[in-house]
Amino acid sequence: MRRLIIADPGLSGPAGHHLSYSAAVAGAAAGRGLAAVVLAARGFSGGIDGAQCRAVLGAAYQSAGGGGAARRFAFGLAARLPGPLAGMVAPPLRALRRALRPVALDPLGAELARELAALGAGEGDALLLHSVSGANLHGLTAAALPAVTLLVVLRRMPAEMAADDPAPEPLPALLRRLSRHFGPRLRLFADTQALATQFSALCGVEVRAVPLPLRVPPVLQRPSARPPHVVFAGGARAEKGFAELPAALAMAAGKARFTIHSGPVGQDFDPLVQRAQRALRAMPRGGEGVALVETALDAGAYDALMASADLLLLPYDPVIYGARSSGILAESLALGIPAVVPAGCWMEDAAGADRAVFITPRKPPGPALLEALDALPSLTAACRAGAPDWRARHNPETLLTALLHPPAG
Repeated sequence: MRRLIIADPGLSGPAGHHLSYSAAVAGAAAGRGLAAVVLAARGFSGGIDGAQCRAVLGAAYQSAGGGGAARRFAFGLAARLPGPLAGMVAPPLRALRRALRPVALDPLGAELARELAALGAGEGDALLLHSVSGANLHGLTAAALPAVTLLVVLRRMPAEMAADDPAPEPLPALLRRLSRHFGPRLRLFADTQALATQFSALCGVEVRAVPLPLRVPPVLQRPSARPPHVVFAGGARAEKGFAELPAALAMAAGKARFTIHSGPVGQDFDPLVQRAQRALRAMPRGGEGVALVETALDAGAYDALMASADLLLLPYDPVIYGARSSGILAESLALGIPAVVPAGCWMEDAAGADRAVFITPRKPPGPALLEALDALPSLTAACRAGAPDWRARHNPETLLTALLHPPAG
């Protein structure tokens, strides 16, 4: 292999897991003397150490959040309804938005064909797509790509890919067609074993599990703060259980201080997320109250927030997340920080009962948060003890080895 080309249409700014994933893999490639090129979204203005970075992609990884003025009006209005009504209105609004979304050929395939030709790419080069939608993948089938090795990491649940930014054909048929189209040049992966198994069974094509490329500071060794610092990080999204936060924080009031990273929340956000944001703004600040971070965090600020945490509160939807990974939980396990996570999904399996407290399915997260605060010393000790092994399994070098290793047989 002479060159690794990373195409990341979701890499649009200097923050988030798109940047950390692409930068980590590019750094691992450069460390092996392998030239690295990153194709980012046109709005990306930063750089990546050890890699040539080209902001050339107009295709979207996640356009399901779009909808313009109509979405802002409908979601903004629903967010002002009383709580029970807002909860009833939000799901049909989301379904209607998906149903009315126009279907057009995704441009990613054509853009990659153009950029790979400009780079003179061909045999001996690998093209990594680590965050792609069904629509993105469908665009590849109509593109005249050069003879690169195509590495695709499937990181979302099949049902989720079929609902948000879907291809105009069923996902199993699309993956089989990709396999026929590219032949042995295509390698499919998923970043959990359970997700790889699901995709393999779904499409009848081999999908291999690969680790996450974590690059984090050293394992925390400081004593827990008094009161403990509980952090929710990663932004205000419905599937992350953001709407559950106000009630959970109210239940644990006086037992911890809280930092909630929401990022900016506009009228085009889910109605229940908007309601939760207003409730969080109304909570006491300072001391044992709530610090609300309503801006995007760059890598340094995000690392500082994680390093200050004694406990992560991650009340994700276990049905939506299912077998897929959580980058934030993976980072917390690498740092030695315990977490409150949903039962019945990859997050429960990854953390284990000694490093996390599980939220009972279809129950609010407040009781689990109280249990975790009571058990924090033992949870922290177990998490710090397990961090070295977790880091050894989930790092950029291990991931790159897995990606570039040919399939057996």
